[in-house]
Amino acid sequence: MKWILFVLFFLCACSFKESLEGTTESKPVGWSSAGLAVELSEVNSLGTGIESVAQAGEFLFARNDRVINGERRFQLFIGKVGSLLWKELELPNGDIPNVLYSDSGKLLVGTFKSRDGAHLWKFDPQKETWNAVPIPIVDSKYPILDTAYGIDGIAKFQGRLVLSLSRGKIGERNPIYFEMEDGTWKILNEGFPLEESFLRAVEWKGSLFAMTYGNGIVRFDASDSVWHVLDKPRVQCENGIWNESSTLARDAVWNEDGLLVGFANLEGVFQLSASQNWTQKLECTLLFQNEDIALASKTPASVYRILPYQNQFVLLGEGSAVYIPKENRWEDLPPIAGVAEILDGVLVKDTLYVAAFQKGVMKLPTSVLDSLIQNKTILSEVFQWKNFGLQAFWLL
Repeated sequence: MKWILFVLFFLCACSFKESLEGTTESKPVGWSSAGLAVELSEVNSLGTGIESVAQAGEFLFARNDRVINGERRFQLFIGKVGSLLWKELELPNGDIPNVLYSDSGKLLVGTFKSRDGAHLWKFDPQKETWNAVPIPIVDSKYPILDTAYGIDGIAKFQGRLVLSLSRGKIGERNPIYFEMEDGTWKILNEGFPLEESFLRAVEWKGSLFAMTYGNGIVRFDASDSVWHVLDKPRVQCENGIWNESSTLARDAVWNEDGLLVGFANLEGVFQLSASQNWTQKLECTLLFQNEDIALASKTPASVYRILPYQNQFVLLGEGSAVYIPKENRWEDLPPIAGVAEILDGVLVKDTLYVAAFQKGVMKLPTSVLDSLIQNKTILSEVFQWKNFGLQAFWLL
């Protein structure tokens, strides 16, 4: 009788294994290539890799920084959601793409180091056409036709575009262009840090919060048309205070409790309240080595991108994770082999697409995010079945 039960159990186990393997093949779990990869021969080149991804309608875009024949080149690629095929896009006049911004099914591309200065182009992926968005010179101090000028950041405030331009004169403020109701532009940069520009900016509670390259967060109020530099948060670890101020803000999104802000350079995640108070969201430990203080974070320490997902947040950077605010819980994303940094990402339908810096554009099914949020994984379920099988065998 025992042998008959053993044979039946063995057949059931094999059937379950085949079913599981079949499911895995039809619905792969984990990261896979989205079809655009970094050349392996260039992986060790300084600055080489996929730096940003964006979505406009049914299309994906990626900006690649690479070295070709000893020269640095910035490429823009387009691919369709769900496809592994990509092709390179050439900007008009040989312009160099710098920043990507999705707007109403179109792609806005801000250029830099182009032959005749800063340009803003709008690309229609359905028609594959480029249209220039005019940026007039509104102040003689900022000759945007100079090749030294470029667009570093694109945002929207009160439904209109805001552009952050790079390279003002030494000791002066870089121009920040605000689109007016009548379609004209106006420079509003009073109070903005000198020689500074923003990478991203988000609108929250009637103000525009800009993430700068090295001066923390700056808030613009329409009431006085002036920028106000916010106090910087401090990192409080379980065994001391981190001795670096948080200045490298990279992205922010708002939720019901405030503005969730991600900082790079091992500075962590914080939340800003409406009353301008900071709450630390990371857990960390100070490490002392050769009299220098290092930081070990138990949660993502360097964050480059924050993506809202079903009342949760996906934080991408060095040590990417899903954050569940109501439980103040973090769940690490599966690692990508050979990738230390994820610089950007977009959520499209049931897939997370990311710019895995020196790897390429990678994708992850959102079912993996769901499993992490529910605090379980498919692998754990497999181990449970294995344990059940062993226990059943010993009971025979």
